[in-house]
Amino acid sequence: MNTNQPFHIAHQEQVKKRVQDLKKRSDDIKSRLAPILKKLWNPERELAVIQKLDVFDDLKIRFPNFIEAILLFEANAIALSKLGLPFESPPILLTGEPGLGKTLFVSELAKLIELPYFELSMATVTASFAISGGSLQWSEGTVGFIAESLAESKYGNPLMLIDEIDKCGESKYSPMSPFYSLLESHSAQRFKDEALEIELNASRIIWVATANYKELVPQPILSRMKVIDIKRPDLTQMQNVVMSIYSNLRSSKPYGKLLNPEMDKNAMSLLITKSPREAKLAIDEACLKAICENRSNILPQDLPIVRKETYHVGFI
Repeated sequence: MNTNQPFHIAHQEQVKKRVQDLKKRSDDIKSRLAPILKKLWNPERELAVIQKLDVFDDLKIRFPNFIEAILLFEANAIALSKLGLPFESPPILLTGEPGLGKTLFVSELAKLIELPYFELSMATVTASFAISGGSLQWSEGTVGFIAESLAESKYGNPLMLIDEIDKCGESKYSPMSPFYSLLESHSAQRFKDEALEIELNASRIIWVATANYKELVPQPILSRMKVIDIKRPDLTQMQNVVMSIYSNLRSSKPYGKLLNPEMDKNAMSLLITKSPREAKLAIDEACLKAICENRSNILPQDLPIVRKETYHVGFI
């Protein structure tokens, strides 16, 4: 899973100097920086090599409408593994309507290829200091998401998801501004967190972003990323998606063992007409309802979508 190729996410001498400087600062500032400097005291990290290539076959079944993205990641993994080189990939932006499972896909990808995974929702970020740190001159200044995640990561090439990047508005302190340098390998090698005041090598991060509306993403960001448009699964593809959601619930929930391995066909015929997100929410509720009624299978009437709309029942 790793290579012996040495990689440092920070310069050790800079870290030591920052620790020495910290001894002269107030207890408040020490409390804000000490935990992350402790993690950076040994800045050497391994770089992950993807060796389990068959995991991409599983992703193709579970996320059939993400095939273009899967093939891109798979091609990089195959080519680099043949040379024993660490995994890398160009920055990718997944676009498409809400509810298609973009965020879930990225988290499952990271899990299957065994990369450390860090997620930031841009819908909740209002200024760049949340990403690149805030000056300690401010009472709330602290280390940002990038530095915190890199220091926490076992590998120097973690996967970082920038979720809903289109919900980030432009302003004087735009959260988007750090990504102009982070998405360029040469400038990412010298990323500086405002609170840490030391350079970090963020050049090996695997970047994936999601957006519902591509037109709301600034053009400089689009030009730095491979844009892949995710479509809604067709009815045939949704059968695999629904079974994947159901199987995952059975294996991940304590009560999953109480449910049949196969899903009722009439329930399936209703679920495949919905988006992946709607299907997941409906399955979660229906399974609990079936179990409470001492049944091991979910029926059409268990699905909340049936109580809201009228459907023709019959397997498609």
